Amino acid sequence: MMRLSKKIDYGLILLRDLSAGQGAASAREIAARYRLPASMAANILKELAGAGILASTRGALGGYVLHRNPGQVSLGEVVEALEGPFNLVDCVSDAGCCQLSPYCPTHDPMQVVHRKFKDFMNQLSLEEIFGLRAGPLSLKAIADENAYLPG
Repeated sequence: MMRLSKKIDYGLILLRDLSAGQGAASAREIAARYRLPASMAANILKELAGAGILASTRGALGGYVLHRNPGQVSLGEVVEALEGPFNLVDCVSDAGCCQLSPYCPTHDPMQVVHRKFKDFMNQLSLEEIFGLRAGPLSLKAIADENAYLPG
């Protein structure tokens, strides 16, 4: 089953908190608010800062803040910052990894599926995910369009 990792889930929780615009917050403060493991939250925040999604300052009044507007940060950036390059299947990044690649009937179709997933994640902003504004790719809009699907 395809699913986002717990690390990405926690990362989105941390980013949602910081997108509220209440100023700098420490890993410990945010982790306590959501009962997340503090060490994991600290590591995730460091990785997001290293990717340029967050900015950090040291000191008594230091902490983490969003480095860019939530509308300028995509889910794809968050996934890549926390998990590395997105690859739906191994042969997307390394065709030689599978002995079936030269004659695999799903190789090319999986490339298309991979591109569509990646495009979707790169177009979906934190602003849309968190419902800070309605957009064509917002999760609410998708849920409304697909209300008939079992959840």
